[in-house]
Amino acid sequence: MFADACPAGGGAEPTPAELRDLQARADALAQDVAAMRARLAGQSELPRGVRNALAASVEDALALAAQRIGTAAEKLARVRAAQWSGACTAWWGVCPHCGPTLMAEDGRSWCRQCGTAWNYDRSQGPCGEPGAYLAMDALGGTVLVCAAHGRYMQERLEGGLLLAIPTS
Repeated sequence: MFADACPAGGGAEPTPAELRDLQARADALAQDVAAMRARLAGQSELPRGVRNALAASVEDALALAAQRIGTAAEKLARVRAAQWSGACTAWWGVCPHCGPTLMAEDGRSWCRQCGTAWNYDRSQGPCGEPGAYLAMDALGGTVLVCAAHGRYMQERLEGGLLLAIPTS
């Protein structure tokens, strides 16, 4: 197990590594079911109902579960990375070059302007790009945002202030 992990059913949040481990075990189980199904199907002396007892849908369901667990691990890893000190705290994605120009479909996203693409839905969840500005609203609330979020906010920040953070 992992040093920072609690046993299954524990109260702590799972780590991306735990989810990836679970994904690997689900993948292995799907492969084991496929192998067992093939072995059963090859036993001509057994009744057809026994030979076909393990339907392909069982391994398909396990493979799909493994894929979904892997997707959850990727999303959790992105959330964790976005929480690192110095990362943009905005919880909606942008193209780092063009701003709020993202399109998303089937778990992938791309920029309508420059065509940059990502193999995950960047429009949902935390940004995580390096912070470049400290944005302060009229009430004094502050957030750290990346350059793309800063450019977008600059045009819309009424009564607020956008301060560039020195890079070196």
